[in-house]
Amino acid sequence: MTKKGQRNKTSTSRPPREIESTLIICSEKPKTVVRQIGSLTSIANYRLLFRDTETIHDLYFDTRDRSLQTRRLALRIREIGAMRWITLKGPSLPTDWGGVERLEIEEPWSQDALTRVVRELMSRKIKMPQQRQDFDYAHPLDVMMNLRLEIVQDRNTHRQVRNIVSASEESKSVLAELAIDSVVYHFSGQAICHHEVEIEVKVEDSFTVLKTVIESLVAMYNPALRRWHHGKLATGKAIENLLSEGALEGLLDIERNLKPVAYDKIDDYLMRGGI
Repeated sequence: MTKKGQRNKTSTSRPPREIESTLIICSEKPKTVVRQIGSLTSIANYRLLFRDTETIHDLYFDTRDRSLQTRRLALRIREIGAMRWITLKGPSLPTDWGGVERLEIEEPWSQDALTRVVRELMSRKIKMPQQRQDFDYAHPLDVMMNLRLEIVQDRNTHRQVRNIVSASEESKSVLAELAIDSVVYHFSGQAICHHEVEIEVKVEDSFTVLKTVIESLVAMYNPALRRWHHGKLATGKAIENLLSEGALEGLLDIERNLKPVAYDKIDDYLMRGGI
């Protein structure tokens, strides 16, 4: 992210890719682990440079027949303060070092950005109606509804961001980015809390950085940190479905945080193709 919430996706001859790895905080005291990781100033041979904390609101959309979900696509509108972005993410492809790589188009909310996303969806055989009203910057929800898209997930994220830079160089060139996310999912009047750490590559040849940071964090905080191969969207959908089935009964603490055993159920549900 170059500015608050905005990722630095430059145009190239190939579609932009997101390369990242995720660890969930799987603890009876997740907020304590969040504070501990948030206090780190270095990991392995890298410094962690503090950035401003972000408060993010994400709305995810799909067609009525869930065409995006079928194709493992994720479409969202993100708001951070007065700023908005539109994002389209493709299927996650596992990498050799335990992370994921996927298509990501993310641009500031505008008519041009919306047109680019709609064209990408249509290129993937998703039927989209013509925009029937003028573009409205101030009311993205209305714009998406006019495209016959429905909200499929509503969540808020408190994000602590750290730039990962070399400890041996004076340069502050950002190699990767670490985000400590405390997520609140909103399901029909219920709020469910989930905590995770994301590390995203910012320089094309920085895969070793990501791998080293992930392995160091797991070694430092095991078993409170666990590798997680599911995105927030899929994780949230699994939580919502398991809640409706009563399968998470007793697996939330008094502050509505997921208990460690809940993640076993969520992972099993997703691995069985529940979404």
